Amino acid sequence: MASGEVEVSERIKVVRLSGRGVYDREEIYPLLDKSFLCHVGYTINGEARVLPTAYIRIGDATYLHGHLQNQMMHALLDGQTACISVTSMDGLVLARTGFNHSINYRSVTVFGKAERVEDHKAEILDKFIDHIIPGRAAMIRPATPQELNATLLIRIPIEEAVAKIRTGEPHDKESDYDSGIWAGVINLRTYPESVEVCPRLEADMAKPEHVEQYMAQQSLFD
Repeated sequence: MASGEVEVSERIKVVRLSGRGVYDREEIYPLLDKSFLCHVGYTINGEARVLPTAYIRIGDATYLHGHLQNQMMHALLDGQTACISVTSMDGLVLARTGFNHSINYRSVTVFGKAERVEDHKAEILDKFIDHIIPGRAAMIRPATPQELNATLLIRIPIEEAVAKIRTGEPHDKESDYDSGIWAGVINLRTYPESVEVCPRLEADMAKPEHVEQYMAQQSLFD
């Protein structure tokens, strides 16, 4: 894994509130690893599009997968630069004016050009599953050759990346602090809420350990 700061180009340089920008891979990669849903920006026939999809980081690259006929995947393989965005929302910042309301968040933006992956495809797709639900891949039926052939897997090297993070309290004008208006932060978290059992499951089948462990988490993205 590469370490140290990425080269700060004009494309990834944080201009406004530049102190929130992070360019060190050792800080960026853990933020990527905490989540599994990204939004991918790309173009088709000159039109900008953004779609959500699952991802995983392995080394200095992100991986996406989809059906063999997936339009977004084929557009990315045409040589355009993909833009991948990942965001975790941590809190609502309630200030004394609407202008100063904000959100506490952690975000990462990655740029890179896609490459098709055929080697170790089944292994990487299993890592996708375990990235979302640790321990799940070993419990399920392995993918068939037909299923693997119907799946398009792409690798997007992390050529450029930047994180932007906001934490802390509201920042109001000094003259507003004595206004008598309540201000503060409503902290947010994402956590597993409940399990819906498949109706075709055997009635006496207990939840596997990896599901119990997943449900015990107090927050998914901390």
